[in-house]
Amino acid sequence: MASTGLDSFTNPAEIGAMYPGVGAETAMVGILVALWVAWHVFQMRQEEAEYREALKLYREVGMERAMHHATGAIATEDEVKIGN
Repeated sequence: MASTGLDSFTNPAEIGAMYPGVGAETAMVGILVALWVAWHVFQMRQEEAEYREALKLYREVGMERAMHHATGAIATEDEVKIGN
């Protein structure tokens, strides 16, 4: 069994930190900030691609037909006329 080398906790100021990774806090914060920024960049790129795809669809079939059904299916001309 591993020992901490301590035989009493009478003077906590001398003990210091007692957790894994002592001293790595700054590096971990830097890594987490970099991951956070990378996630935002990835997310913005994905959303931009989705928006461009939607705009392409709207230009091809028209907004009315593309937005007619909530299921994502493109409405036929007859369905759009019936819905109005």
